[in-house]
Amino acid sequence: MKKYFYTDGTDKFGPFTLEELKEKNISRETQVWFQELGKWKPAGNVPELSEIFELSPPPIAKTNLINNNKENINNRKPPKTWLVESILVTIFCCLPFGIAGIVNASKVESRFYAGDIDEANRASQEAYKWTKIAFWIGIAVAVIYLIITIIGVVSGY
Repeated sequence: MKKYFYTDGTDKFGPFTLEELKEKNISRETQVWFQELGKWKPAGNVPELSEIFELSPPPIAKTNLINNNKENINNRKPPKTWLVESILVTIFCCLPFGIAGIVNASKVESRFYAGDIDEANRASQEAYKWTKIAFWIGIAVAVIYLIITIIGVVSGY
């Protein structure tokens, strides 16, 4: 009687009879081996194991959608992060709003590569918004400070 082994990619399990192997709920892609086989092969490619999969449907097409989505992501560039600009604005202009820009900028790439393109775009827009607000507030504060300094020098203080 043949003894079958299967692997999950890390560990091997067995030996099992054909009946015991049926109870293990292996898939067509599960790598199997037995003495006469020579090398590990996907269970779906071993004719004598075909009876295990007669009532099993083929893999769900959702995995293909995930792979297609990852291919689309790999072919696209993530939106602009605004991270460098946010850091510079935080250092030189306006700390609280610059931090909001940094927080949003740090979310852009992680959300993009997780496949959440809409959230990545939203985070990029938010980072841009907070960076721009911090920049203009920083400029306004600098102008007001300059005006007060000039008034102080002119009035003799």
